[in-house]
Amino acid sequence: MIMFRRKPPKRVVELSASEVRLLLVALLNFRNKVARAGKPTEDINELILMITK
Repeated sequence: MIMFRRKPPKRVVELSASEVRLLLVALLNFRNKVARAGKPTEDINELILMITK
């Protein structure tokens, strides 16, 4: 028997301009920390791109 899993619904978060700036600064700092540790940053980069669109 094949069981189908439904994808969880996507969440949409509305942020003010100041909240977006704060989130971007936090993500950029986190990405830099991860990069210094030599770990991949592709997922963080995708989040940053989603926020800036």
